[in-house]
Formats: sequence, structure tokens, C-alpha cells
Amino acid sequence: MSLRSPSKYSILAGVFLLGSVALAIAVAFSLTSVLDWLTPANKFTVRFKMTEGAPGIKPDSQVTLGGQKVGTVTTVGFDETTTHVLVGVRVSAAYPIFPNAVLGLERPLLGSQSWINISSVGSGDTKLASGGIIDGKPAGGMLAQFGLSQDDVRKLLDLTQDTISDINQLVEANRSKIDGIFDNVETITKSTREHWPKWVDQFDVTFANVSDFSKQLGPMAGNFNGKVDEFGKLLGNVNTVIDENRSNIQQTTSDAAAIAANVRNKTIPSVDNIVQSVEAWCATELPELRRSVGNLRLATEQAKRAIVEIRAQPWRLFFQPSKKELETDVLFWAANAYADAVSDLRAASEGMQQTLALANAAKPGTGPSEALLQAQFKLLQDSMEIYKKAEQDLLDVLIMQTGNKPSGPAKPAPGAAKPTK
Repeated sequence: MSLRSPSKYSILAGVFLLGSVALAIAVAFSLTSVLDWLTPANKFTVRFKMTEGAPGIKPDSQVTLGGQKVGTVTTVGFDETTTHVLVGVRVSAAYPIFPNAVLGLERPLLGSQSWINISSVGSGDTKLASGGIIDGKPAGGMLAQFGLSQDDVRKLLDLTQDTISDINQLVEANRSKIDGIFDNVETITKSTREHWPKWVDQFDVTFANVSDFSKQLGPMAGNFNGKVDEFGKLLGNVNTVIDENRSNIQQTTSDAAAIAANVRNKTIPSVDNIVQSVEAWCATELPELRRSVGNLRLATEQAKRAIVEIRAQPWRLFFQPSKKELETDVLFWAANAYADAVSDLRAASEGMQQTLALANAAKPGTGPSEALLQAQFKLLQDSMEIYKKAEQDLLDVLIMQTGNKPSGPAKPAPGAAKPTK
């Protein structure tokens, strides 16, 4: 008996060990599921249209958020009207879901097990209540891998159909033109087939001419090479002439450079000095020039008045005037002298103003000289005296002709020359 007891206890110990391992494995599997169910979660229903369906979704399918598991599918069924597929899901409460969340059905490239992916939890003030219903998007399939949804494919198909319809309408509207184009193409091809033999003959003749010309290119090339050699010899002669006269060419170039330097250093400054002298002379003599122009203008006015008098009274050239006419003539000359004095005074005043303006604007050491200013001032004084005298003479003549005694000395006889400046 003592020999059999250890064997019995060993068997019992082995059975107990195996049972413990099996129990541990069962407890591990059960605890995993139990832990998931013990985690706080929100339950709601994802609704899919019957036309789109929810293929591949089964209980215990994953619910992911951005590709990470956050819940599982609990139930799959239909609504009362059998128009939608209802998928119950259980999502961890740590991830709040809002009514405007975006949920889509994802399908793998291989296999049939699908899952629901939450691409956006949405936003708002109120979360999706437990037991709520939210619409899901259909499975994208292989198109989703390229960023296309069923709506995109449907729009693409509609656009393709519309394009085909537009093409058909365009073809029908331009049927006559298209038929005409095909007729023209047929006519052209027919004409080409008819003329092709003639064109082949012409091509043969052309190729023969080209071949003959290519044969003549050899002698022409040799002649050209000879011309090139002659041109090279000519260049060599030119180089020889240049080498022989290099010193003369250099001397000519040096002379030209010296002439240019002389013009630049001496002639141009001399011309500048002449120009400056002319400008200074013009600035200094400008009053005299203005006076000369004024005298020329006065002479022109006097000649104009003489012509007017001669045209108005040409008989005075041939008959002696009466006393009345002489008196009128005296008045005329007095008025004429007064007008001339006024003109001279105005010209002298303008010349003096111009001279003063030049003196004020000129740099120190330039401009009108003091002697010129004194001469201009004396001219202005003389013009003023002549103006006063002409004014007094005119007043005396007017007084004399009215019968009163003149207030000044005797005046020149009628017809006497006017006073000189």
C-alpha cells in the first residue's frame, strides 16, 4: 500500500494542475469581456438607408474614432417600415458624441468584416442622448481609398451623362456640316488617289535633279575652297601692309589724340569764354538794345502817322495851308511831341527797371557796372525833363488857341522841328 499511494497522489496533483490552467484561461477570457462591459459607455443607434445598406456589420464589430477602437456594435436590425438598417453601438463615455457627428461604414479591401468609423464627433452645446439615433454614411469601398464617395461617383456619372447628351445634341445640330466635312475629306482623298501617280513621277524627277546637283557640289566645294585660300592670302597681304605701316598708323592715332586733347583743353574753354563774354555783354547792353528797339518803334509810329496824314490830306503837299490849318498843325506837332516824350519816358523807365533787376539777380562782381547804372539814371532824368517840356508846350498851344495869353515863353513857329533828345 505504501508503494501505490505516491502514484495516486501524483495523478491527482496533475489533474488539479490542468484544471487550474483551464480555469485561469476561462477566467481571463471572461474578465476581458466583462471589463469592456464594466467601462462607462453611451449607447445610440446608427441609421443607414436601405438603398445603401450596412454590409459586413455584425455584433461585436468595432467602432473606431480616427481609426482607434472606442466601442463595439451591439445589435443589427431594421426599423418598423423596413426602410433603414439600424445598428446599435456602444461607445466609451470618454468620447462625447454630438448630434452632428459624422459616422461612416468602412469596408476593408480584403475580407467581409466591416466597422463603423467616427470621422468627426461634431460640436455643439448638447451631446447625443443615450438611445438617440444618428444617420450614418454608406460604405465607401475601394472608391473611399481614393477620396471618392458614392455621391461623388453619382455626380460624376450624371456629369458624364450630361456631357454625352450635349455631344449628341451638338452632333445632331451640326449633322449637315459634319456630313459636308466627310464629303470634302472623301473628295480630297479621291483627288489624291487620282493625282498620286503623277506626283510619284514628279518626285522621281525631283530626286534625280537633287542627285545631279549633289554630284556638282564636289567641284563647287573645291572652287569654294580655292576662293577661301585666296581670301586668306588677301588677309595675309593686309596684315603685311598693316605691319609695314604700323608706326605711321600709331603716329596718326597719336596726332588725332593730340588734336582731340587740344580741342578739349583749349578750344572748348575758349568758346566757353566767348559765350560767357557775349552773355555778359548782352546783360550789360540790354538797356541800350531795348532803347534802340524803342527808337525803332517810335520811328515806325511816326512814319505810320505821316502816311496817314498824307492819305487824309494829300493836297497839303501842293498848296499853302491857311492860318486855321497852321494852327491845327501846331496843335498836331505839340501833341505829337508829347506822345513821343511819353514813349521815350516809358522806354527809359523800363530800361532802368530791367537794369536794376539784372543788378539784383547777378552774382557779386558781375552784372551791370556802376557807370552803366549812372548813364541809365541820367537818361531817365533827361526823358523826364523832355516829357515835362512837351507837356507844358501842349498846354500852351491849347491855351493860345482858346484866346488866352500863354503862361510860358514864346513857342516855336508853326512847322518848326520838334525838340531833340
